[in-house]
Amino acid sequence: MYNTDPIASLAQPIERVIELAISHVTAGGLPFSAVIVNKLGQIIGEGVNQVTSLFDCTAHAEIQAIRNASKNEKSVLLEGATLIASGEPCAMCYMVMLIAKVNRLVILSDRYEAKALGFDYLWTYELFNSNSLSQMTVTKLNVARGNLPFKVCKARMESSGL
Repeated sequence: MYNTDPIASLAQPIERVIELAISHVTAGGLPFSAVIVNKLGQIIGEGVNQVTSLFDCTAHAEIQAIRNASKNEKSVLLEGATLIASGEPCAMCYMVMLIAKVNRLVILSDRYEAKALGFDYLWTYELFNSNSLSQMTVTKLNVARGNLPFKVCKARMESSGL
């Protein structure tokens, strides 16, 4: 399932991922860290798991690294980028990486190693392979001005040539 070929050009960013994770654990955090490098191998974003410190269930290391890289690159698309993670991303993080168009993922521990070490997030993958969304009640309201923001934005984009 995984490509295990050594990637010598990523030695420095890989070491940075390990340093970030250990530093975060030493400070009381979790061992999840991520670094994003561009096509030239330059680090453009970093992140650690900040779910509990920020009270934000989406503040996983990979997403924080994507946020940081997107801000640094002034782009929501990170085409050509490689994300290096201390642990295999959960399903949500995989989805965000696809949306951000990250081209390659390098993991230092897979989901099963993480589980064996006390970090079981295997259940997250099931959410995207099931009808979990049908367990949530979704109500579509027919409000007169409900889609006005989309119409205004579409008109603005069309008038500016976007």
